[in-house]
Amino acid sequence: MSLSVNGRSHAIHADPETTLLRVLRKDLQLTGTSFACTNGQCSACTVHVNDRPTRSCRIPVHVVLGTEIVTIEGLAAREGLSSRELHAVQRAWIDEGVPDCPCQAGMIMAAAALLMENPDPSVADIEAAIYLDCRCGIRPHVLRAIASLAERLKSW
Repeated sequence: MSLSVNGRSHAIHADPETTLLRVLRKDLQLTGTSFACTNGQCSACTVHVNDRPTRSCRIPVHVVLGTEIVTIEGLAAREGLSSRELHAVQRAWIDEGVPDCPCQAGMIMAAAALLMENPDPSVADIEAAIYLDCRCGIRPHVLRAIASLAERLKSW
């Protein structure tokens, strides 16, 4: 099987029913996609599949053949940024001082997808797009980071 991840084609030798999360982490060594609940209850494993946020722990790899997958490692490059630069959502996370949390990479990916689709989201839009019941207590920081970035996007 061949899988397109972060703009590169990868030969995959895995059972077609293996989850995308396992292939990303174990076969491709893209460990930025977090392994947390493994049953789709959180969003820590969120990646983009054809620009749509997708929980990679719930989807068999054969379902995403022929699609473009973007992980947290490829998010900035998709915007034409160098490997040393951060995506605007990643910078917003740093600017807001969002504390470290296993759910963070998935929330960043969900936030980036939301802002691509809706650059002026309401708080309700943000809450609907981002899993915010994180036990680490980062919810207020996440809301502020996304809302602040959305405000900046309006002025661009």
